[in-house]
Parts: sequence; structure tokens; C-alpha cells
Amino acid sequence: MKLPILYFIFSSIFIVQVSYAQYAAQLLSGPMVGHTTSSEANIWVETDMPAEVKVHYWYESGVQPIVKDVATGLTDTEAPFTGTITLDGIPARALVHYELEINGRAVRPHTVQSFLMMPAPESSTNFKVAFTSCINPIRVPVQPVWTQMGVLRPDVLLLIGDNNYMPMWPEAYDAPESTVSYALSRYHRYLRDVPGLRSILSSVPTYAIWDDHDYGPNNSDRTFRWRDLSLSLFKKYWPNPAAGTETTAGIFFSFKIADVEFFMLDDRYHRDPNEAPDRKTMLGEGQLSWLREQLKASTATFKVIVNGHTTTIDRGDRGEYWANFGDERDEFLKWMFTEGIEGVFFISGDWHVGSLSRIDFSREGYPLYELISSNAGVSQVEADNHQYSYNRQTTGHNRRFDGPIINDIRDYNFGMLEFSGKGENRSVTLKIIDHHGEVRVAHELMKNDLSPRQ
Repeated sequence: MKLPILYFIFSSIFIVQVSYAQYAAQLLSGPMVGHTTSSEANIWVETDMPAEVKVHYWYESGVQPIVKDVATGLTDTEAPFTGTITLDGIPARALVHYELEINGRAVRPHTVQSFLMMPAPESSTNFKVAFTSCINPIRVPVQPVWTQMGVLRPDVLLLIGDNNYMPMWPEAYDAPESTVSYALSRYHRYLRDVPGLRSILSSVPTYAIWDDHDYGPNNSDRTFRWRDLSLSLFKKYWPNPAAGTETTAGIFFSFKIADVEFFMLDDRYHRDPNEAPDRKTMLGEGQLSWLREQLKASTATFKVIVNGHTTTIDRGDRGEYWANFGDERDEFLKWMFTEGIEGVFFISGDWHVGSLSRIDFSREGYPLYELISSNAGVSQVEADNHQYSYNRQTTGHNRRFDGPIINDIRDYNFGMLEFSGKGENRSVTLKIIDHHGEVRVAHELMKNDLSPRQ
């Protein structure tokens, strides 16, 4: 019996469609701009199967002709299928535009995909770094801080802990490893779908560290059953320039922009339990040794120590602060002043507030400043009539500031570090900005303000 010609046509179409579908990998998450220098940038993506990813990019650099190029990479062969594609040979401060191609198929951009390269090394140039913590899309799915941040267009974004909120209770993790891995991966992925944040991630180089809620259960520490799984997944979802060292595991790393160096700490992986009567370490000796070596070798004008929660402030009523772990913090600060390490200040998150502290620890040293930005999207403190408490402030957590009291800002907020000036006039302005775009804290530090007293 002769089959109709249409049968062969439709059969051929069906076979082609099935064959094509086998290779039609989809973009699950991203793109996100990761570690970026004055000549190299990294684009992170996640696909739904192993795939070849091409980044087609072109850049503008002053009066030079436009340059077009393409970079290629692969996503992992095991789930989650993440990958990082490196673009290199790009001039400092060039404006880069990019598009994705996955297994030969162009991916339509859903956000702005353009970013600036970093300034030349050691240069004294103006740039801005935004930072924040405590992002909970389950509780607050639409977060206004990202719109305000986008208006200011920072050069870099630091997500410094509690970037998402995994299950609070340890009992939630009494599940098979495959289930825990599946769930933790989804928390990392869904964060990237927060409206506004998605656009920031695709257009601003971003770095991340964790605190307890994106490491494991509430107040978690080195005893967390799945700490190595959590570490492995964090490294897959955040393309930082490093994670720990060859001899010490963790997520800590450092990177430099112009004449400013950032030291990103890991306050969970090596941490003694808060309730332990003999608790002695929050960072662990390996990480502390690394931090001391890095600070001593640094030639940066400003050295920014970044942690998931406060490093200088004593609360006195709970175990989540560094001062509650034996003499580790005080010995580190004594070492820092003895070695004459200049230009250090701190930024942190965790407390669901924005604030600025200045504390004197040593006559031989200099005042230590700590800028806290938290509550990017956790909870909005409301007045009795359930309207926004736009200017509501309360006093802080046993902090001292030699000058006007900087109260806790409990509105949604983010931090901004603005570096400017040259030579002895080099300065950084520490800001807290709320979800209406109002600057609630602004304090300028000159280079000499962070030098030992004469």
C-alpha cells in the first residue's frame, strides 16, 4: 500500500522536531556579570542541561572604533548546570554590551546587558560600590531598593549575606542529600528572579558572601550537616574570583578595584557554635592567617573588610557577634594596629537595619568605622496604622559614634561607598540610602582619618 505523501512530510517534520528538541537547551538563570577587572570580565549562566554557551559582545572605548568579539564556554555536565564564560582583552573603563547564544540558538535579552570595566590598577579614580544584605523574596517579592540602586548605577554590587532565606530550622535538613541539594539550588536560582535585582545582576559586576540564612539554618555554624554541600553549591552559583585557599576551605576571597581592596570573609564555615561554652573562633585560624597576610601585603589606599554580620560592635545579649568568640577579634585588632595597617574600615549586614558606627579600640590605632546595610527586602517596619514608617528610627545596639548619633534606619535600605579624589585628598563617603532614594547617612572619610595617630 502506498502511503500518502503528506505522511512522509509530517513524519519528517516530527523527526526533525524531536531531534532539535534534544539540543534545545534553555536558559534557567542569568546572565549575571561576575568578577570583573580592568581587562577581563566573567558572565555566569545556568542552563537546564549541559550546553555550549557563546557570549557575543562588543565594546565602546573612548574615541576608538567599536570592537566586536565572541567568547565560548560550557555549563557543567551535572546539575545544577552552571558555567562562567570569560571575556578578555578589553580596555579599562570600556562600556561592554553582550548577548547570549546557547547551543547555537540566540537568547533574547530580558534585561539590560551592558556594564563598565573596572579602572586601571592602582589608579585614583572615582567609582561607586553598592552593598546590602537580607533579601527575602518569599516575604517581599517586589523590592523597591533595586530601582533606587539602578538609578545610581554603581560600578560594583556586593551581596554580603542572607542573600536568600533557606529553611530556618535544623530539622528541615533531615532529608536525603539529593533533596537538600535540589532545594538549596532553587533558593539560589530564585533569588535571581527578584524584579529589579535581575536587571542589576546582568549589568553590574557582582560579588557575594554568605551569612547563616544562605548557608543553612538560623545561626548555623561549622557543625551544619550539609556544610560541604552548601559550600559546593554556593561556589557554583556565585562566580567570585576565589573561594578559600588550597589549605583552608570556605568562601573567603579578596579583589581589588583601582587603589581599593576588598576582603570578603566567611563567618560560618569555621565558626564555633554560638552556644558552645568554649567558643573561640568565628573565622578559623586558616582564614585569619590568610586575612593577616593579605592585609600586610596590600598596597591599597583603602582596605574594606566585609563580613556577613558585625565585626566591631558588641551587643552583649546574643552570640552572633565576633566579640563573643574568645579573644579572637581583639587579638586581630591589636595585631592590625601593631603592624601599622592603615586604611581599614568595615561593612556588614544581618541586623535588618542601616547604621554607621565609629569605635576607638586603641590609642595607638585609629577609629574603626563600620557601615551596616541590611533589610534590602525582609520586613518593613510599619507604624500603628500600617503605613510606611518612612522616618522611623530607633537607637542602636550599644554602638558609639563620636559625633551625631546615627540611629538604626529600619526602612528598606542599601549601602553605597563612593571613592573620589587623589593623593592626600583621596576619600570615601559612606552612605545609607533608603527605598525612596533618600540618603539617610553620609559620612566622608579622608585617607588620613584611617592612619595611626601621631
